[in-house]
Amino acid sequence: MTQSWVEPFYRKQFEWMDQNVDRKDANAQLALEVKEQVGKPFRQMLDIGAGKGDVAKTLAQTGIEMTTLELVPELVDFARKRSGGLVTSYCGDFYTFELPQTFDVVSYLDGFGIGTDEDQLLLLQRIRNWMKEDGCALIDIYQPRYWQHVAGREMTVDSARRVYHYDAEEHRMVDSWWHPDHPEDKVTQSLRCYTLEEISDLCKLAGLSIVGFFPGGAMDFEEWRYSERVPLHECLSYRVKVKKTG
Repeated sequence: MTQSWVEPFYRKQFEWMDQNVDRKDANAQLALEVKEQVGKPFRQMLDIGAGKGDVAKTLAQTGIEMTTLELVPELVDFARKRSGGLVTSYCGDFYTFELPQTFDVVSYLDGFGIGTDEDQLLLLQRIRNWMKEDGCALIDIYQPRYWQHVAGREMTVDSARRVYHYDAEEHRMVDSWWHPDHPEDKVTQSLRCYTLEEISDLCKLAGLSIVGFFPGGAMDFEEWRYSERVPLHECLSYRVKVKKTG
């Protein structure tokens, strides 16, 4: 089930971040990565946890029939206005919402790990059901060693302050945001981190197999520099490509 912190956190994050920043180049790069990682032409794609829908819109502009599923109504409304009708956007809970079709590709490009291992297993099973028999899914997984390393780091993001912590017992990154004028109004996300071996085992239980993985980037807080690609054991998250088994 979706945790109670999810909707308030992403609503506040949306409120505090500058929505006028031009991220076209970053969205175009991510869309290109998705196509390369899928590895073959495809027509229909579902993006869950789609946020403002920028990546979905970028892919739709290349001729992909895009559908998004997002929990927060404000984000869905924003995405619909920005997409100009290019994207079919649904507002609903990943664990209960019923979609009317299956897709060549399903993606969750940030945010996997919201609930318990049992919740993640249920979501992987749902992702499997949303995939066509010859389809695939791309899922971003938070990498535990990175979040252990950056615990305690604090920074400014647009109009908000942000601090990282790591729950070693539960293997979760803990990310708290607040507005400097209202430090008592703090919101926090908590996401389960998985090693490649752990997420592989969970995928197997869901009837999925990992057929590819793609390390992401990492922030060097000493140099205040972000590297787009680093080794698996150093990245903040990595992407797995999964297909149905059996």
